[in-house]
Amino acid sequence: MMSTTQTAALKALGRIEGFKNDLKMLSTKFEDLPLWFPGVALKKQCDEAIRMINDIEERFERKLVVTIVGPCGAGKSTLLNSLTGVDDLSRIGHQRPTTGNIIVFSRNSQDAGQLVEKFGSHASRVVEVKSSPAADLLEHVLFIDTPDTDSTAYQKHIPLVRKAIAQSDMLICVFDSENPKRRDHVDFLAPFIRKFHGESLVGVINKCDRQDELELKNRILPDFLDYIQGAWQGTVDCMLCISARRHLKDPQWDKTVEPKHDFDQFDELQKLIFDSINRAGYVVDRRLENARTLRNFVFGEIRQEMSRYKPSLVEAEGRMKEAEKKSLFETVSAMKNDDSRQLFGVGLMVYQKLAQRWVGPMGWMLAVWARLLIFGTGMAALFRFGHPVRQIMGMISSWRHFKDSKSALDSLKNDERVDAGLRTYRLNIMRTWPDIAESLVNAGFDTAVRNTAEVLSAGDTFSEKLTGVWSDALESEIERLTRRLSGWLLQIVFNLPAFGILVYTGWLTLKNFIVGTYFAGNFFMHALWSIVIVS
Repeated sequence: MMSTTQTAALKALGRIEGFKNDLKMLSTKFEDLPLWFPGVALKKQCDEAIRMINDIEERFERKLVVTIVGPCGAGKSTLLNSLTGVDDLSRIGHQRPTTGNIIVFSRNSQDAGQLVEKFGSHASRVVEVKSSPAADLLEHVLFIDTPDTDSTAYQKHIPLVRKAIAQSDMLICVFDSENPKRRDHVDFLAPFIRKFHGESLVGVINKCDRQDELELKNRILPDFLDYIQGAWQGTVDCMLCISARRHLKDPQWDKTVEPKHDFDQFDELQKLIFDSINRAGYVVDRRLENARTLRNFVFGEIRQEMSRYKPSLVEAEGRMKEAEKKSLFETVSAMKNDDSRQLFGVGLMVYQKLAQRWVGPMGWMLAVWARLLIFGTGMAALFRFGHPVRQIMGMISSWRHFKDSKSALDSLKNDERVDAGLRTYRLNIMRTWPDIAESLVNAGFDTAVRNTAEVLSAGDTFSEKLTGVWSDALESEIERLTRRLSGWLLQIVFNLPAFGILVYTGWLTLKNFIVGTYFAGNFFMHALWSIVIVS
């Protein structure tokens, strides 16, 4: 039986697929607008958002990943040990192993396998996995310790930090309370922060017990929060002041530097990681919300661009609709030419359809009549033996009539009429396009739209569509007409007289045959002509 978390994850994945589909449809639309300048950038945003949502999908079945970033001496390793409850999980000191590598901390080394694979084929050289069964709090969480942002080899660390942040659900940025506004650290993180789409972004000012409490609360913390928001051009979920060393089992305080106060928000940070974010359903909800945010962001960008060019787009749309309406009206008028042959062809198709639908004597008559319309009355001369001249003339007459009938039928199905309509359509569009093109240029389109040859280069496509519309409309109308003329009540009414005579003639013939009385040949001839006349 599926758990509530699994059910929620399945529902969320379905909705995320819908967000991706929305973005894919938009991307396809922009592909059809290669001459609209804003469309290129918007398509790029759609594709990038789809890629980011794919990354979110991949994290659904993985443990929560918390990444810690910060400069040398900010207390990253101390914070990690405090959070996991194991003092020596990450070595503390000036020579940290995180200087050149990514370190993944887990309760069980196998838990980090899926995450390590994301760092590529050389992961074994740049990623180190550390585990400790004593770290009970790591049962559902993985921690990543990143290289120092102020290391002498920080240029080599950029790809590693980028990959670590891309895989993170929660990002903890650690700052030293003695100098939190270190521009090198803030600037280093800025481009990564703007691309972070995990569940939570948290700022931590560590070693807060070394600052005066009132100054920390009233000046350092508010001032730094404003600074970081402006530098990163984004929203930090929360900014906490902590003393990570205070929460080690053996803090090993420097006797010359005692804590100045007890103000410490470490418990809030721990609760945020292990209680709030790691509770059942929270990660699924946040990942769903992140995917929705990405989709809505792209939609907002599109709306902004559309509103910017809206007046010109509305003007161009109005002119296009008016031109299309007029062009299609003239196209239909051009396609109505040569009505006599068109009506004859329609008549042939109607009778052929009726012959297939009707049963009984009337069905036979309709079938004969349809053949007569195709071959003409000259067919009768073919069966008049002894009159060779009439047979030859009848053959010629039938051949000519068949040729005309075939031509009438083909005229309904081939492209002659459509070509005539298309020529009319193109000429009318060419007359109205200059004004439309100016409106499109004002709406952000390339000046190439002024070239009517480029605009009308899709004539073959329009011709195919016009042919399809014409064929579908003709077939639909003939189908509707023949269905209406082939109702069962109508068939009964028209078949009844001929069928009645046929039944009556058969009854008389059978009755007299049984008693030994035989009718003359004229009786059957008269009966046949009666049926034909009634039909």
